[in-house]
Amino acid sequence: MKKIHLAHLLYFVGPAGKEQGVLKIVSGMDRSRFKVDIIVLQGVRYRELLPVDQFNIIELEGTPANSWETARRLAEVLKRNRYDIVYTHSWNTLLEGYLAARLAKTPALIHGEHGTFERSFMKDRVQKYLWPRFDAVTVVAGDLEKKLRDSFGYRKDNITVLYNGIDPARFYPSPEFREKYRRQYGLEGSFVVGTMGRFHPVKDHFTLIKAFRWFREKIPAAKLVLVGGGGSAGEEMKRRYQELIAQLSLQEQVRFIPPVSDPETLLNMFDVFVLSSVSEGCSNVILEAQACGVPVVATDTGGNPELVCHRENGLLFPVGDQQTLAGELHRLYADEDLRRRFSRRALERVREKFSLRSTVSGYEQLYWNLYHSKMNGKAKGS
Repeated sequence: MKKIHLAHLLYFVGPAGKEQGVLKIVSGMDRSRFKVDIIVLQGVRYRELLPVDQFNIIELEGTPANSWETARRLAEVLKRNRYDIVYTHSWNTLLEGYLAARLAKTPALIHGEHGTFERSFMKDRVQKYLWPRFDAVTVVAGDLEKKLRDSFGYRKDNITVLYNGIDPARFYPSPEFREKYRRQYGLEGSFVVGTMGRFHPVKDHFTLIKAFRWFREKIPAAKLVLVGGGGSAGEEMKRRYQELIAQLSLQEQVRFIPPVSDPETLLNMFDVFVLSSVSEGCSNVILEAQACGVPVVATDTGGNPELVCHRENGLLFPVGDQQTLAGELHRLYADEDLRRRFSRRALERVREKFSLRSTVSGYEQLYWNLYHSKMNGKAKGS
């Protein structure tokens, strides 16, 4: 039986949600049925944190985004490898991926959207023109499908919602991790509020830091842990966070930890996980925190309400609302039974609805159906 040859096209590979999601799915696929390459336009970041040797990664270095030269070079790679399916992801690979796949006469095209849409007069029109020309469009949350239809007027019936998934063998509650890493980072006896993700404006760590200041006025034993980075841009954001932390006199209460290859270890040391993003798709890190048994407080935006059911398995707050966030943190601090209830219910829901195995199966079925529909079409036309 011929393997279906698939190429994912990413702007970069690194420890960010979209990229990690692609790597997780590829790693779980049936290699007797699929051969998968990952083509990267701007290289691999934090290579030491990623199991890159497990994947066939093709790097097109020195290629500017959204350029004809990039499309031409990419088309050469696609022609040489004779892919059955090319899968582009988000704005930074949409235009050149589509053009290259057409030049290479790739049979099937998929485009994926994962969270925050790139918006401008020009980008809106390019996306609205190109999306319907793909055979399938995937989104990681129902909210993204709604935005495609409401904000962009997308009418084609080729959208598939495929939520992210979690490996329960890797992400699970661990008292051993909790004790070890709280001791390592000097957090014994503290109530630890934590977050994890790239240092980027869309993650809005500023609201979390300001909310923590309000929370800590009532809870002196509280500590805030910010796990993340993001290259030179991430370092600039970190500098801005540090300036705010100094202004609020929180230097002794906030810990910065760089990205790690085993996030499950650090997640287990949190008492509460907070995601203060302005925009999200299907947050991998929310699911990972829930799988580790950590109560979650997240912004009421994007796909977050599809993962966090307010007052059932976690808490939601309005984007940018530092005082509400501070109040929700105090609610959880004061009610240990509530924390346990949220932890139990979220863990049960992740295991039932968001397993990595079911996510991978959904993608495999999409590829299989698309490939065979294209092959049948060829046979009928021959």
